[in-house]
Parts: sequence; structure tokens; C-alpha cells
Amino acid sequence: MKQTSLIEPGLLSFRRYDHDAQSTKHRFGMRSLLRLGLAPLGRRVVGSQEHLSSICRREHGLIIVLPGIEGSSTVNEGIVQGLIAGRLSHSIHVMDWRRFRLWNPLHLAMRSHNRLQAERIAEHIRTYRAQFPDGAVHLIGHSAGAGMALFVLECLNDLKINSAILMAAAISRDYPIRGLLDRTTLGIWNFYSPLDLPAVGLGTMLFGTMDRRYAISAGALGFRQQAGEQAQEISRPVLHQIRFSLHMVKAWNFGGHFGWTNAEFVRQHVSPLLKGEPTPNSFSGEIPQTFAIPSLFVKG
Repeated sequence: MKQTSLIEPGLLSFRRYDHDAQSTKHRFGMRSLLRLGLAPLGRRVVGSQEHLSSICRREHGLIIVLPGIEGSSTVNEGIVQGLIAGRLSHSIHVMDWRRFRLWNPLHLAMRSHNRLQAERIAEHIRTYRAQFPDGAVHLIGHSAGAGMALFVLECLNDLKINSAILMAAAISRDYPIRGLLDRTTLGIWNFYSPLDLPAVGLGTMLFGTMDRRYAISAGALGFRQQAGEQAQEISRPVLHQIRFSLHMVKAWNFGGHFGWTNAEFVRQHVSPLLKGEPTPNSFSGEIPQTFAIPSLFVKG
């Protein structure tokens, strides 16, 4: 049975991936899960990712991964590995937006710094688009990084990116996300899980969300649907809310705070979204909540 290359030099040591071998998929997911134990060591245990920003890759598009309060670590390394395994040829850039390196919930409270970092990332996107006007751009944010992804969208003004993926978002459920949908061409995906209440429920009630609300986050229970919102204008970008379900365990996502970042889950469920491909069995048994942009936010 033919095997195909999975990981480029300089990253983790899983060199091969057999798409027909279930045992290989299990090893890929298990390895990613075990690597989470090294997350407190930060970037010291993450291989070089410079080659993922090569000119050749930049010509295919740009994916910006925004980590949570842990910064560059094996948590977001799992996301990167899943994207590569999903055969995405884009440039992949993990951007650490924190003020200091320590894994600390105070990163959530640094409002002025966080807004400045959002503008810095938005400028990075503008620079990329100036060089590659037709290049696809995607944002992937985990935990506090999901809130940062929304802040970046706020800074883009008339510039559109392709999509934003929010994982376990540490942002309030009433955040006006629907006003940002028209900053994308494909929409925004919010992956959330009630099993994540200890982190983005109790945690954000104690330390606050990225938009400084002391409440349960959208990463635990999803964004609230405002009265009268319906998915009537299907031609417009929409908010896709994907709740954790038990079939996702097969992809090594057990519904906790880091389940969404497992490399095998990203390979199966996230990579196809960025390529605009259907995701067979990805959300079977789950009817995503999909909301169109309210007319309040539609420009003239």
C-alpha cells in the first residue's frame, strides 16, 4: 500500500501518513495528544517552521495561526501538523501576540496591547495582499487567540479574507460577531464544546474574556442567536457554529480545551474547510447553527 509524505523537514518526526491505515491515523492523533504534555516548555520543543513561510508557499495563500495564552507551543504545533497533513500548500505562520512569554491569564486583560497586536497582524495581512492580491488568507485562533482573530477582522476594514476558524473561543457569547462576517468571503466557523466549561466557562468567569466580559464564553456554549436572525441570504458569508459531538472522538477530539487542536482532528475536519472541500462525516449527526449577516451590518 503506497504511503505519502506527511511532515516536511524540521517538524515532528511522523514522516509518513498512510491514508488507508486506521492504525496510522490513531498514531498520528495519539502523538499529537501526548505532545500536549510538553506545552509548558513553549517554543523550545517546537521544531523550526521557517520553511512554511517560503515564497512558494506564499504564492498559494496565507494561514495565520493565533495561539492562546500559552503562546507558540505544542498546542498550536498540532494545528500546523494537521494543516500539513491535510495537504494545504499555503504559507503557515504562527503569530505570538502576547505581551510576555509566561503562560498567564493576565494576557486576556491587556486590552490596549491586544488591540495594538491585532493592528500589527492586520498590517501583516495587508502587506501580504499587496504582494499577492489573489492569495487566500485564513485566520485560525484557539482560546484567547480566537478573540484575537476577531480583533484582527475589526482592523481590516474593507479588506476581505477568506475565512476565520475559532476554536474554544475565549470571547463573550454576545460579542457582535455578525458585524464581521462581511470581512470574509466564506464565513466564520465557531467550534465549541460544553465539556470545555472549566476553561472557557469557569476560567473566563474568573479572569474575563478577551473582550473583557466575566462570563461563560462562546467556546463553551456558542454565540447567542439574536432575535429574528435567520439564514435567509445564503449568498452572504455566514456564521457556522459547530458543537462538539461524540463522533469527533474518532479524530482524537475529546471535547476539552485542546481537543480542537489535535493534528488528526485538524486534518479531518478543519483542512477541508480551508480548501473549500466537503467534509464527509465531519459533522454527521450534528446540525450546525448557521446565521446570515443581519441587514443592520450589510453595507449600502
